[in-house]
Amino acid sequence: MMPLSSKRLLTYLNNSLNSLNYWLIPQTCFICGDATTLPMCSACLADLPFQGPACVRCATRLKKVGICKQCQKARPPYRHTQAVFSYLYPLDKLILAAKFDHNMAVLNLLGHLMAEHLIIEPRPDVLIPVPLHPKRLRHRGYNQSLELAKRISKHTGIPVDINACQRIINTPPQTSLSGKQRQSNLKGAFKVVRVEPHWQHLVLIDDVMTTGATVEELASVFIAAGIEQVDVWCCAKSNQNSL
Repeated sequence: MMPLSSKRLLTYLNNSLNSLNYWLIPQTCFICGDATTLPMCSACLADLPFQGPACVRCATRLKKVGICKQCQKARPPYRHTQAVFSYLYPLDKLILAAKFDHNMAVLNLLGHLMAEHLIIEPRPDVLIPVPLHPKRLRHRGYNQSLELAKRISKHTGIPVDINACQRIINTPPQTSLSGKQRQSNLKGAFKVVRVEPHWQHLVLIDDVMTTGATVEELASVFIAAGIEQVDVWCCAKSNQNSL
């Protein structure tokens, strides 16, 4: 086993302690500050913006479940998308804390909530977390999509694979780009390294889906590699291109 660098070791220890705190140490609600044994109190959990009726392909909110006009016009390479939440307050605050503030307790909670509310039908062969470029992974210390996938895997028994694909281009962050810029920004960003012979149906795991440019590019390379069906499970769906 290779020795960990000082920064990676500190990140590992911090993540481990945060995970332990999540289960054992009384704390305050991340949203309202009330005493609780979880990162959120029951009242704030009840106020989370669960996703309502949506497009079955891209998870865009609709008045009733169906296929949105955009997906009717140009069908995405992924077949189905499930988003557990809408990217609204206070869910947006939770995801930002999990993604950028190393708050593993919140990330654990989001993973458990995803696992409890996703509809696992049909059952996929494998879960593929959207990969980070190695430079960004080293800077952040962890991949939030992988952490979510681990919780879902533990709950469902569906295996996670982190070696099937790589992010080979360190693209600029998507947050400040328009929809068209996001798509062009990700062209050629992913590479499929290997696909197991029994994989016919896989699910991409991501934290937030906005325009769908990231999962669209990744789904395309897996389909080109011979995968029959690619679906997407994300924690939250945003309709804001400025995310």
